[in-house]
Amino acid sequence: MTKVQRFANPSCLAEALAAKRADPSASYLAGGTLLLAGDGRDKPAVVIDIGDCLPRDIVRKDGILGIGACATFQEIAESKETPACIFEAAISMVNRNTRNRATLGGNLCGDKSCSSMLPILIALEAEVEVVSPSSPKPRLIGLESWLQLRAESAEFAYASDLILRVYVSLKEGRHAAYRRWNRVSCDLSILGAAAAYEFEGEIFRNVRLALGGFGPKARRFPAIESLFEGKPLLAREAIEEAVSPLLDPIGDLRASAAFKRLRGAQLVADALGDAFAMPEISEARA
Repeated sequence: MTKVQRFANPSCLAEALAAKRADPSASYLAGGTLLLAGDGRDKPAVVIDIGDCLPRDIVRKDGILGIGACATFQEIAESKETPACIFEAAISMVNRNTRNRATLGGNLCGDKSCSSMLPILIALEAEVEVVSPSSPKPRLIGLESWLQLRAESAEFAYASDLILRVYVSLKEGRHAAYRRWNRVSCDLSILGAAAAYEFEGEIFRNVRLALGGFGPKARRFPAIESLFEGKPLLAREAIEEAVSPLLDPIGDLRASAAFKRLRGAQLVADALGDAFAMPEISEARA
């Protein structure tokens, strides 16, 4: 089994990018809850510790929430600036020991289907500020677009991107919720569902739904969104009945495809209904 052979400890972002440029095979290391998980998998031979190189502040300004990439899940959960829907996603991360180490940037860059944060940030149409060794000037791009480019492109620029901050527009009138299913409380998310939308009277507008656990990556489901766009909220049973045929999950050792389809439709109904009663994302938590 491959083990870590060399550990770089840069003191600033420029040094971290230089280290990656010098050795493109090296892996960035923040909290280490994914990269160094003790699960028997091979570990990278070279790691670059970026824990002291990236921001971790959580700030609201001019209707925008900015979260530093090195903010831990516990810090996000404890911040009064965090909207309720993002709090729910952050607090769902396994247990406090893990939340004290796991970082937002690491969770997003891992791009796992079981990510606790990707569904809600995709539904909220978050943007990421990124840099890379070949493009050290920060650039802003939609999170969903960045994930797609990173997955589809073997280019060095995308493979070596570092997230500096995540930005979420705290639009007034926007409601959102995140719900998940897991086997026990101290477990990763087997299924996750996030919903975000606005109202025009009793009519849904700008519906965004993102799900995790149904395939290799967390992603939006436009076909499900179209079921609710421009319409009033359906009864729970009607939502489940409409959503279920549009889910095509992959069965695995955690749950069968049939169970994921059934439970996933229920989670979508939960997220849509709960967002209706949740505070608007523009409101800070008490």
